[in-house]
Amino acid sequence: MYALLQIPVHRVTAWLFANPRVLLWLGLLSTLIMSAEAAPLLFDIEAFTSGLSSSADISRFNTSNVLTPGVYRVDVMLNGQSMGRREITFVTRAGQDDAQPCLNAAELGQLGVSVQALGDNTEHACRDFAEWIPMASSRVDIETLTLDVSIPQIYINRSARGYIDPSQWDNGIDAALLNYNFSAATATAGTGEDRGYLGLNGGLNLGDWRLRHQGGQAWASSSGLAPYQHTATYLQRPLAAWRSQLTVGDSFSSGQILDGVRVRGITLATDDRMLAQSQQGYAPQVRGIADSNATVTVRQNGYTLYETTVAPGPFVIDDLYPTGYGGDLHVSVTEVDGRRSTFIVPYSVAPYLLRDGASHYSATLGQLQQQGVSDASPLIFQGTLQHGLSDRLSAYGGSTFSQGYGQGKAGLAMSTAIGAFSLDSTHSRTQVQGLGVVGGQSWGLAYNKNLPFSGTHFALGAYRFSTAGYLNLPDALNVRELAHQGASINSYARQKSRLDLTISQQLGAGSLSLYGSSIDYWAGRQGRQTSFTLSYAANWKSLNWNLSAQRSRVSETHPLSDHERSDEIFFGRSAQAGRVDNHLVLTLSMPLGAGTRAPTLSSSLSRDAGDSRGSQHQVGINGVLGNAGEANYGLTGSRGTGHQEGSSFNAYAGYRSRAASLRAGYAQARDSAQLSMSADGGLIAHGGGVTFSQNLGEASALVYAPDAQDARLGSSGARINKQGYAVLPALRAYQRNDVDIDPEGMPMDVELKESSHAVVPTLGAVSLVRFETVSGRAVVIKATHMNGQPLPFAAQVFDERGTEIGVIGQAGKAFVRGVADQGRLTVRWNAGAGDQCFIHYRLPPRRPGQRQENADQLVSQCSDHGGADKERS
Repeated sequence: MYALLQIPVHRVTAWLFANPRVLLWLGLLSTLIMSAEAAPLLFDIEAFTSGLSSSADISRFNTSNVLTPGVYRVDVMLNGQSMGRREITFVTRAGQDDAQPCLNAAELGQLGVSVQALGDNTEHACRDFAEWIPMASSRVDIETLTLDVSIPQIYINRSARGYIDPSQWDNGIDAALLNYNFSAATATAGTGEDRGYLGLNGGLNLGDWRLRHQGGQAWASSSGLAPYQHTATYLQRPLAAWRSQLTVGDSFSSGQILDGVRVRGITLATDDRMLAQSQQGYAPQVRGIADSNATVTVRQNGYTLYETTVAPGPFVIDDLYPTGYGGDLHVSVTEVDGRRSTFIVPYSVAPYLLRDGASHYSATLGQLQQQGVSDASPLIFQGTLQHGLSDRLSAYGGSTFSQGYGQGKAGLAMSTAIGAFSLDSTHSRTQVQGLGVVGGQSWGLAYNKNLPFSGTHFALGAYRFSTAGYLNLPDALNVRELAHQGASINSYARQKSRLDLTISQQLGAGSLSLYGSSIDYWAGRQGRQTSFTLSYAANWKSLNWNLSAQRSRVSETHPLSDHERSDEIFFGRSAQAGRVDNHLVLTLSMPLGAGTRAPTLSSSLSRDAGDSRGSQHQVGINGVLGNAGEANYGLTGSRGTGHQEGSSFNAYAGYRSRAASLRAGYAQARDSAQLSMSADGGLIAHGGGVTFSQNLGEASALVYAPDAQDARLGSSGARINKQGYAVLPALRAYQRNDVDIDPEGMPMDVELKESSHAVVPTLGAVSLVRFETVSGRAVVIKATHMNGQPLPFAAQVFDERGTEIGVIGQAGKAFVRGVADQGRLTVRWNAGAGDQCFIHYRLPPRRPGQRQENADQLVSQCSDHGGADKERS
């Protein structure tokens, strides 16, 4: 064969022309093949009847497309790219058996077709794709209701990959919605205090307007009920033409370039979520380690953003609501015995690079609001602008103007062969009582480089405040407050320089990482505050291990009072001051089994050096339960020496239901013991009632599937309730989201007519997604003729209204739905009057509201007359 393939083409051609008979046979063979391809496809009933002939009319199965004329909701695929689900009109055409799509010029434009490229060919109201556009074609898959369209690229508008036209955005329904997170802990022994926290984030949707409120209520046994903390209340709506969000009320200005502050006023800012994913250019994650069932509190600019309880060991919080893109997060971890540690989570330092020609902006005008400042709310204007000058160079800057304060910033970001840089300069002028105008300059440098071939990622951010007179806006407000109270401004800690460093490197079978931060101050503190974490993580077979070294300042062993907490935020003081902790930790973990639900055994050994010395050895086991991993649990025991001397025990259990995530824990350490619990979730109040859910996220879908109780929504764990509703949370705003429904667990007397929808919600929208269902009693019938012969295969089964409800299958069985408790069914296999028989049946009665877990079974005979015959069920 290989030798034949080496024969030159011109020799094969010469041989064929020298043998005309071979050419003739080849021509006949090609004609037969083409005729076979052109012949209509016929349904082979013999393959199902085991050689027994059937007298049923099966011509309906020989039709390649049985889509009848009408309006259908179909998934449109244009040149392989999804265009979402749309209503398309299908009409009959002369000379064609199946219905064809029919669109007008406006509908073509919504699909991304350049109507201008069609020229004057737009006078017809409704035409097929091929009639509109040369070489265009379409095909309908009636099983999935998908319309595949092929159109030459010259007639398609150029757009970014993944672009979704704003006409497809769904503003959702009018509804009230609420997200909540609740945590509580009570001391059962020892010196710990009882405390609780309820965080709320909710509002009202009316058309494309969003009313939102965010706040929190804290309580402690030592101080009682704290004042309710109002974080933000605002009205917001999208402006699609400007790719922006308009916000009116109490909210936070964007802190991406300038300092994010709380303002009561109006903000207009770019929203990158409206872009295609390929064009999108961030709230940071909070990571830490807890020694017990600890309470973690996250604050920004003095406002509590989040509070929850976590299990012993490493934790991560990655679902913070954005209140701005900048501003350090102050995180505190309160242990069961009252020990409290705090640390700061900075934003990643990344250059401000944009694509060529892209622009981002924000503009805020209103009254400035700062916690702990007695100054009457001054007016403030803050504006920022970023623009991509080229693929490798971007400019950015901004200004802040307020009573007694001015700030200006300008910078450049560039991409080079050795990495990406950003360089900027900021100048501020502050009017301080008794000191006149205080001015200063700040320079900033950021660097980022990723080396994928060597597995190295390097990020450096250095901000040096080279003059003592420079003040950012929050610092300026606090310094002016000190001067107003007659105190020395030198008691306020102003940063002189700051260095943030992040390095990660693939090393052997594991990863080496270094995270560090170093800050020194002009006044208020002596020396430099430095913290870093160096860790190496790898695995050996099924054993995972991590060795880390951490240097940081740790808090006192007693919790801070409310007054001390406000001082810590206002004056920049910290309970960490004066104490240094060097922490070494070795962690081992491995699964106890090979299954996906196998529990994990973990062990850690930690040692402290520096001002506090001691060690702790901890052993624990944790795992998940349930088919979808909806339950989780953990047990941990530890023993320590030195300042951690003593033993402790922690246990927790959690459950994720369709309505909320619940968690309960018990901890005992030294002479203290604590019970804790937490819950978080959401709810939507709508025209059909109130539906509970997991945390709603930036957008959600309210699914309505009548009578489809317990049907599951994809892999989310949410299930349809008795009223037919369920919520699919955490959808991506302005992006295509697939909403799938799984009938597993649904009653047998309900049938889903469709199982998938696609929706593109706007920010904060509650999109109503309806699934069509058919309800009715499900029955499996096994019937024969009066003479015992099986009924014809493929015969149709009709109810008393003449509606087809089933087809006779093999062994004379038929599955039917929607039948009454008793009555008569007609089996028809041809058009003749004698080509039919009747099944008379009586099913056991059902209790009102009873759902059908399994199909009823009915054994009967099909008679040639309408009289009742004997049936067995």
